Amino acid sequence: MELRVFVPGDLRNQFKGVCVTQGLTMSQVITEFMKNYVDQQHKNKDK
Repeated sequence: MELRVFVPGDLRNQFKGVCVTQGLTMSQVITEFMKNYVDQQHKNKDK
């Protein structure tokens, strides 16, 4: 599935640079972030 996100160019470039140095794709990092965010929101809702 495709998801488009618009961010400032300099932020995108910095993010891509960090991902490359970690040997990860931007998609891998964003997917992990999204999973963690959803999990955290579910935990907060259950309080």
